[in-house]
This record gives sequence, structure tokens and C-alpha cells, in this order.
Amino acid sequence: MPQVFTRRHEFLNYIKEQKRNRNSIGFVPTMGALHAGHAQLIKQSTSENNCTVVSIFVNPKQFGPTEDFAKYPRTFQNDVDLIESMGAQAVFSPTVEEMYPPLFATQVSVTGITEVLCGAYRPGHFNGVTTVVMLLMNLAQADKMYLGQKDFQQVQVIKKMVQDLVHSTSIIMVPTIREQDGLALSSRNRYLSEEARQIASAVPKSLAAAAKLFLQGENNIAKLTKASQQELSKFGLEPQYLEFRKVSDLTIKIDTNIQEETVLAIAQFIESNGSKVRLIDNVILDNNSTNKQSLEDLISRAFS
Repeated sequence: MPQVFTRRHEFLNYIKEQKRNRNSIGFVPTMGALHAGHAQLIKQSTSENNCTVVSIFVNPKQFGPTEDFAKYPRTFQNDVDLIESMGAQAVFSPTVEEMYPPLFATQVSVTGITEVLCGAYRPGHFNGVTTVVMLLMNLAQADKMYLGQKDFQQVQVIKKMVQDLVHSTSIIMVPTIREQDGLALSSRNRYLSEEARQIASAVPKSLAAAAKLFLQGENNIAKLTKASQQELSKFGLEPQYLEFRKVSDLTIKIDTNIQEETVLAIAQFIESNGSKVRLIDNVILDNNSTNKQSLEDLISRAFS
């Protein structure tokens, strides 16, 4: 059973003990409602570190005024059971008041890559992300932190923050874990009704259609975009965004031909039970053998 900490000072004492014992520390930050995608992050951490710490904290600072903070799923005991099954040693699950005491007045802000893609539609979101992640990183003092590729922009923002502020924690991005039909695992998938879940399969199909053409040698953005949009239109969907951007610099949108490592990112609202569920996903388009295998797996799942 992992040790569960709810207070900062208790958690810090635990971390200090691990440091004294010269244990390497892996850290997996989460907002709970854990699934197999989180399990993969924890599994990789436990295989690479002496001690793995998982945080469970639904961060109010990264939710907008009209977003789903209050109804975000909270499944603490199930989360701890999964964490235990993956072999992690500790859980840090503070209250909002513990994380942000009354006099808390600091914000961490990364500019440039936070104003595009999700940032263009969720003002202030990434400031909330970078603030809480920096705070958690300072508490965990980990050698490595594990994040999922599904949240690709978030990973790039955190990498930029770590680079600029010369933080010692290394950021490890783990490939997206997908369901049978290719849908990326997400805590928000549980909001989908059975009918909405079927419609949501258009999201991985849209990415897979572009990936298939890319692997066949097509680099033209207009043709790749058309293939993606055709899959969405079969379900009557219009994406919030569907964009090709340079992996090395997300501020650069690619409009002509792919000439270097590129991410195709999508955000799509799915109607479900009278509300809208926002799903995000992405694929990295390059000819790296490992990434090619990931693309082929997505294509196989989406069009099986």
C-alpha cells in the first residue's frame, strides 16, 4: 500500500528521506480519475526509479469559469488501488487550501506557445497548469517526471518552463494509450454516453486518415487536412481546431508542406447528455521508426 500524504510538510519529509537514502525519484502528476494511460506513466516510472510518487490534485487554477471543475470526476480510492497495483510508493493528495494557502500570490507564466491551440480557446489555462506543476515539482524534487503525449501542448509548455527556469527534473513524454478503436484514454471519456462514445471515434479516425496518407508519402497539408476533415464530417463534426504545427516550435503553424517533425493536433466537442465534452488528441508526423509504429497502431485501431 503506498503511503498517502495530504500535508506539504509531511510529503517533504518523505522526499527528504528518499534523498538521504539516495533513491531516485519518479513523479507522475495527475488530477485523479486514473485510467490505463496513467497506469502506463506510473509503470514506466517504477521501472526507471527507486521511488515513484503520484500526485492527485484537481487544480482549480486551470479551469475556466464555465468549465467543469465542480463535476470533474473524483475517484480517490479507485485511484489509490490502481497506483498500488502499479507499484508506486507514495501518493500526494492535498486539499486546495493546502496547495494554495490564503496568502499564496505567485503565478508561473510561459508565453508564446501558450497562446495557440488550446491556449487560444482557454485563456489563463496554462498559467494554472504551469503554476501548479512548478509547485508540485518543487515539492517532489523528482529526477524524472512522466507526462502523456495526449496532452502534447501541455508537455511542450512544461518542457519550456523547465528549460527556462533551469529546473533539475527531466521531463519524459510517454506515448498515448488508446482504446480498441483508437480513442485516446482520458478522464473525460467517462462523460460520454454510449451514442456519444461512438461519435467520438471520429476523432482518432481523423488523425489516422492523415497519418495513413503521410506514411504513404503525402506531405501536402491541404490534402492531409481534407482527409482528416472527411472523417469528422461523416459524423457531422466541426473541430474547434485541427492544426499542423512544428514540434520544435508550436508557435509556427504549417500551411503548405511538412518538411520537419510536425504535430497534428485536434480539439473536438462531442454532445453528450445535454452537455459538451471536449476531447483533445494528436499525432506526431515524422519518419522515426518508433513514431511510425505508433502511427501504424492508430491506423489499425481506427479502421479495424
